[in-house]
Amino acid sequence: MLKAAGIFLIFMAGTGIGFSKSMEFTRREQELRMFLQIALYLKGAVRCGNASLPEAFLETACKFEGVYRKFLMEVSECLKMANGRTCGSIFRDCAEKNLEGTALSAEEKEIVFSFGCRLGYLDREMQLRQIEMFEMELSEALEHLKKELPEKKKLCRSMGILGGILLGVLLW
Repeated sequence: MLKAAGIFLIFMAGTGIGFSKSMEFTRREQELRMFLQIALYLKGAVRCGNASLPEAFLETACKFEGVYRKFLMEVSECLKMANGRTCGSIFRDCAEKNLEGTALSAEEKEIVFSFGCRLGYLDREMQLRQIEMFEMELSEALEHLKKELPEKKKLCRSMGILGGILLGVLLW
């Protein structure tokens, strides 16, 4: 009886791992959508509000909660103090510090981290174009993820269940 309970627990653990990995893909999609929203709010603050970058990041921070709010507020504060640092280095440092636990892939993180390097120089129109380019890159990454999301999620769940069964049979 104890052996059967142990095998059942192993099966459930394998299933849980598979479903957890599947949920990570969903979280990745949600985080890409959040960065897309951030880009839209930034573009609105720069275009309509005629705000400087620190003000635009602060206005955008008010529309979000949690990690994203903290990240955007920190970027705004660091941009105000600057201390001879470029916008790109400030943005990257704040992103690496505050967005450490995200589910984004390495390529997606690089898209987000490189966004700051494009901002902070030239005129308002150039900044708007850079934000639009960032939106396009995020949209492409999101579309690519959407295409492969259903099959990857199904694969993760199936592999978790089958891995649990395999371990159960091996230990039987």
